[in-house]
Amino acid sequence: MRILSLLALLAVPLAATAQPTAPNIPVVLGVDTAGETLLDVHGMPYWQYAPFYAALDELGAQFVMVHLMPYSIPGKDAAPAMRDMMLSIDAGMRAHGKSYALNLEAPNFIPRLEITPGTDEFSQPGGRHLWLLRMDWLRSILEQPGPPALKALIYDEAEHMQLSNNKFAGAPGDKFDAPFLVNTKGMGLEQAYDALVAECVRIRETHYENRVPLCTEHVWPDLFHIFARAGWSPAPKLLKEGFSPVVLCIALGAALQYKDKGIHFWVTPDLWGFDKYPGHSPEALRSALLMGYWLGAECLYVENIDFDRWDKRHPEADPHGSLLWWRDKEHYELTTHGKVLRDFAKEYVPSHPRTVDWRTYRPRVAIIRLPDGGWGQFDAGEGHGESASRNRLMGNPDMPLDKPAREWLHVWSVLTHGVTKPGALSYNNPMVYPAIQDFFTPVDSVAVFDHQVTGPVLDSVECFVVCGHALSGATFDAVAQKVGEGATCIIARRLYDQRNPEKKTLPGNWIILDRFDTPELAEALQPFLGPADEARYRFANGTVIFKKGTAPDTVETEGL
Repeated sequence: MRILSLLALLAVPLAATAQPTAPNIPVVLGVDTAGETLLDVHGMPYWQYAPFYAALDELGAQFVMVHLMPYSIPGKDAAPAMRDMMLSIDAGMRAHGKSYALNLEAPNFIPRLEITPGTDEFSQPGGRHLWLLRMDWLRSILEQPGPPALKALIYDEAEHMQLSNNKFAGAPGDKFDAPFLVNTKGMGLEQAYDALVAECVRIRETHYENRVPLCTEHVWPDLFHIFARAGWSPAPKLLKEGFSPVVLCIALGAALQYKDKGIHFWVTPDLWGFDKYPGHSPEALRSALLMGYWLGAECLYVENIDFDRWDKRHPEADPHGSLLWWRDKEHYELTTHGKVLRDFAKEYVPSHPRTVDWRTYRPRVAIIRLPDGGWGQFDAGEGHGESASRNRLMGNPDMPLDKPAREWLHVWSVLTHGVTKPGALSYNNPMVYPAIQDFFTPVDSVAVFDHQVTGPVLDSVECFVVCGHALSGATFDAVAQKVGEGATCIIARRLYDQRNPEKKTLPGNWIILDRFDTPELAEALQPFLGPADEARYRFANGTVIFKKGTAPDTVETEGL
């Protein structure tokens, strides 16, 4: 067993099915440029600047998540300048052999933008607020000769904007209130699901003409399935304010269910944590990189490279910078966090080739539910405000978090041996989690599928947990078949009765619950829990096991 003292993550192939002669499955490593110091402080367009690329090379970064800054000149049409800036970014990345994606989060924090005078770039039909990048700008990049360096457009925290109706788009305030992808007011949850999928398909196929892949980074651990069904690739944020092993189970389930849509699976360790930046220890970053790597992420990039304008920092963070610190506009130093990425890229990955492909994940337990956005948001009461995402399922202001939406929170608490609490699946509920927890969370080969799942993706599942607001007839039939073949199904009574109105006695082990906040749930799940000191992920060619290290935020692995 290869255990590196600083890496503490034990990924052990349990079965003798791993094939040492299997090809090495590569990973693309990268960084994010949110709050890029060279540009925002020193005024240097980093994509044209040699020291920036020298820093990327030292970090081992092949990929850059470029936060596209809107270009506006008051009173003038800045569209030509915007196009030229995008061409300049593309040329710089090509010249230095880097791939990149464009992050379109600007409207998350800006209420209005006029690139062409009189036209709000973020205003969409129906009063919606989001950025649909002009295709004439994109065509100028996509029609350059040679293989494209642009790999995707990223909608950063798209689920956050949909659930909260762009709450923070009037930053620094939180009173902005306009729909993001779909105005779901007046819709039932299944109707809202269908409308969101249809709009995401329209954006990909009609607006972007299927010419550039789309991807979503999520901070709330839900709605991945909506975007994946529409052909958008999931990119879950690790660290931040979430339970990284749980987030990966949810996102992996969405990717696995909709892999036939041609999507990819990316992972982004995000160093923000509550009111601190960096808000996580170097050891937590190392653990997140290892977990993303050994769970088959195709692209693994860290947010962010050099942000240096925040007073509160993790006690183990260097006093300046993020992955690096610019002493001046020409000279930088790698931070402790940066050395973690450098060592991972240049030492660990080359000496630990992987045979893990996310497409071969084989879950043992499957949670099946309509993705409604319920993560544990709250209304704290008079004078205490609300959570960072408004209490609106699917963004519907008339539909707050309710009992069906909470059911999976109870399931996760059992599956994680109580590490996650029934009140919330994110630290962003301070009444449940007053502080960020240790990185490690136990779990045993769990995936989350949506209410329309069918097919071979269910073949490996030993226990189905069916809860939430809806269940399609096709999914009920598919689960019933697997239960008849020996699997167990724990299901909410209202869903069972809805899909079995004649109250037929179905073959197999059905455990029908009236409530999910009782001991019966834990008793039913007990045979499917792994050890309390391991996080296990089963693949077609073996099982990856993560164990908690001896120091906080560390995990240990060997890998397949």
